[in-house]
Amino acid sequence: MLHIDQKVIEDIERGFSIPAQPKLLKKLQGLIAQEEPELNLIARTIAQDAAVSSTILKTINSPVYGLSRTISDIPKSVRYIGLEGIIILVTSSLLKQTFKQEDCSIALEDFWINSTNIANVCVHIGNSLKQAISKDILFSLGLFHDCGIPIMAMKYSEYHQIFQHALETPDVSITSIEDINYQANHATIGYYVATSWRLPKDICQLILAHHERDFLDNPFSRLQKFYFSILKMAENIVHQKRYNEDTPDWTFLKDKVLNILAINEGEYSTLLNSFEEDIA
Repeated sequence: MLHIDQKVIEDIERGFSIPAQPKLLKKLQGLIAQEEPELNLIARTIAQDAAVSSTILKTINSPVYGLSRTISDIPKSVRYIGLEGIIILVTSSLLKQTFKQEDCSIALEDFWINSTNIANVCVHIGNSLKQAISKDILFSLGLFHDCGIPIMAMKYSEYHQIFQHALETPDVSITSIEDINYQANHATIGYYVATSWRLPKDICQLILAHHERDFLDNPFSRLQKFYFSILKMAENIVHQKRYNEDTPDWTFLKDKVLNILAINEGEYSTLLNSFEEDIA
């Protein structure tokens, strides 16, 4: 797996407005780390933040969880999706609250809609496969993989132009174009945020590597390659539905991704068409 050295970390700390881990998240992580976590105490702690509670209930009652009945309170949510799932939803809600539109050169609402779409498609793809994989990891990977982008856009007023240029220059990865222009890229910054906020290690490493076009050629575990492949397919499905074109990475990864996931061209087309009404 890719790694970043101490100098890169120090450059990020000096040059970017990295959001500090919120007190609520620290408290919840401490409660969950106990030998016998008390679910009712965890639920009460979450319920003290109205915005976080609202986001959790909205998400858990969305189609991604496919519930047959509505979950109406936080204690039921904690019991239903478990500790790993609840900490991911809390983290996503708090991260969204951290960024303010007036400080950012991209449309944050559109960014989070896109990230949520990718997270939901990741889960849908995962559910369609026979491989035993974590819905929570897929959802959080889809939601957080680009979390470095708002931080880049907060620092650079012209960032949206560089990002658009990257979409129009598929021969070069977006992270390479960012490195050329800024000597930093959103994957490295996203990795720093994810580790600072204590997301699971596997998610942090995949955030760091998610634009590496040779990832599937390297000797990583089959499970790592599964998560990476699902993310790249979900990215492309969402991009296809919104813009009627592939992502810059997809041309370089398509055949390998289909092979890893044991999906043929026809099955992929069926999967792509199944999201006609689901992409915001």
